[in-house]
Amino acid sequence: MAIGTMQEDDERIDYSQDLPTLVLHNLRKFRDKTFLVDGLRDTKKTFKEVHDDAIVYSLALKKLGVGDGSYVALLSESQANAYTFKIAVWLAGGCVCPLNFHLMPGEISKTINISTADIIYCSTEQLPIYEEKIKQNLDKPLRVITDERHDQYSSLEVIKKEQKLSQNELSSFSTISHDPREHITYLLFTSGTTGVPKGVKLSSIASLLNGCRVSSGKTSTLATSPLYWISNSSIFVNSILEGIEFIFPGVKYLPGTQKEDPYHLLECIQKYKPGKWMAGIATALDLCVLPNVKNYDLSSLTHISAGGSLILPSQKKFMCDTLFHGRNIIQERYGTTENGFLNRQWSFPPPDFDSPKSASFGPLSPGVIAKIVDDSGNELGPNQVGEIVVKSNCIMNGYINKEFTEKYTPDDWYPLGDLGYYDEDGWFYFKARAKELIKYRGIQLMPADVEKVLLQHPDVVEVCVTGKPHPVVGEEPTAFVVKKENSSLTEDELVAFVAERVDDSKQLRGGVIFTESLPKSGAGKLLRKNVKDILLKMYADS
Repeated sequence: MAIGTMQEDDERIDYSQDLPTLVLHNLRKFRDKTFLVDGLRDTKKTFKEVHDDAIVYSLALKKLGVGDGSYVALLSESQANAYTFKIAVWLAGGCVCPLNFHLMPGEISKTINISTADIIYCSTEQLPIYEEKIKQNLDKPLRVITDERHDQYSSLEVIKKEQKLSQNELSSFSTISHDPREHITYLLFTSGTTGVPKGVKLSSIASLLNGCRVSSGKTSTLATSPLYWISNSSIFVNSILEGIEFIFPGVKYLPGTQKEDPYHLLECIQKYKPGKWMAGIATALDLCVLPNVKNYDLSSLTHISAGGSLILPSQKKFMCDTLFHGRNIIQERYGTTENGFLNRQWSFPPPDFDSPKSASFGPLSPGVIAKIVDDSGNELGPNQVGEIVVKSNCIMNGYINKEFTEKYTPDDWYPLGDLGYYDEDGWFYFKARAKELIKYRGIQLMPADVEKVLLQHPDVVEVCVTGKPHPVVGEEPTAFVVKKENSSLTEDELVAFVAERVDDSKQLRGGVIFTESLPKSGAGKLLRKNVKDILLKMYADS
């Protein structure tokens, strides 16, 4: 049985309006309120300041030919110029393509080639990498725009000095209207099972609706996800819709090292007092194990949206007890780049930790219909695990890549590749990525079934279970474990702990590997594939 509705109404959106038009309207509407807060540089910009700079940059982009159908690449960490430039691309009528600067240079070059961009904005920090390692592998030379005056490239500094506009010129600036369901505003790249980067084309209406789905009143937002994530794009649009502060802490390094200072984020929360935070589960867990973490005042936070990997109720409780004095303020985020958020954030109070619903990401957002199907595509009923298949009014318009289907509509069913189920009340539960299943003697095992048992041990902080190749049984469950500091926990103890609590097929026959940390993306998302690669290398070398 399909659950949900495609009806979604929001008073903040005129559904006949495109994103650039609404953004321009709200920059003017919220004028003197603080908008961008840079925690690394300790600077703030008002909506009016962003409005003025973005218009100046957009006029320069228009002279370079940016308009409807143009893709403009963006290679930058979170900083005010990057966010202002993104708005400038929209006001010029173009589509912004934020790039993952954590990829290898060759991978970034490949992504740029797929994007078909003619122009790229590179922050001061990323420009040397672009010059030395990226541009040599591009299909065509790009026009580069950077932050500060440069002998070879255009810069925002020079553009701003050379194009001084009067207040009348700024206030009379207008956008060109486009069909909000056809006009592409974001091109976000997602890694797929094919190994080919896929550029997801998101329309104005999809971007706006995603912004609506992270709403929790007019309270400032802390953004720790990077520019190239769907979560960052959604909370950025939400801040424009709500007229609220968009706080990005940035990354601070310990003196003389390339090691991140973990206390910088805590200091930013304490100083700027955000009300809501969209966090990667791993980022929040990393804070929990810091000495003296309870000395920081995090009381301003009233809503935490966590995602990026499976979140167990025990993890939610651990984070709430450690960081928020037991306040139950964490809700699970669930969605995809192709379909947007499937649940509306903070639309209901988080269930009690001991409630079965604490393992759920909640009911579906209006605008989403989902069903659970078996391997043959037959629909399953409540509490039956199968693949989650959805319809969404936030669905992408297609991929820019020629290798993939070009067009999708809200009436198309989209398979997520995730296993899950829903209960009698229509609350949905994520179980595992289908490709992450461990295959033992023909039995498909979900890593989460073993991980949740491991996390019951008081000395276990983080864990990732994957399959170790075996010539007879297929794969043996193997656990990578981060244990508490100074813990004397042994492999034998943990294997026995699990053995007492799971059936025979889920025993840790591949053993336990203790590690100081698990591999994560730049935004703190657990990289399960990397864990599997480490295990395969260890297995090959043994």
